[in-house]
Amino acid sequence: MASLQMFYHPRALVHLLILCLFLETAYGQDNWKKPLSLDMIISPMEKPNKFTATLRVRNNVGQCVAVKVSTEINPNIKYISSHAIYTSCLCSVNNYFWDIQVSTNTALQGKAEVVPARGICPDDENVFPETSYVGTATQKVVVS
Repeated sequence: MASLQMFYHPRALVHLLILCLFLETAYGQDNWKKPLSLDMIISPMEKPNKFTATLRVRNNVGQCVAVKVSTEINPNIKYISSHAIYTSCLCSVNNYFWDIQVSTNTALQGKAEVVPARGICPDDENVFPETSYVGTATQKVVVS
């Protein structure tokens, strides 16, 4: 009972509340805001105006995440093979590729969104809960 008497002092209670608030915002909260990091890399191919676009997606949480990865439609970009949309179970880092042909200087935007894990991640995986998170990365494509 004596150990609980310290909570009757307003100053001690305020310090405890500040400590709890600090711990909540300093630990783990950023992961809920940004579970994925994205980086768009554009590499020229041997043929003029043709490039390989790579979207590197990194998992920032300690659990696997079901993701849907795509690029935004851009009228200046033609997809050589196909405009693929990938769905995968991301546990660390993965790269997603598109071969593109560009008619003029433009920008390519890649997108990764957290989706429901059903049918994507194995049932025995510890899976990050579904959120409405959508991350993007944009890179300029310069034709010569």
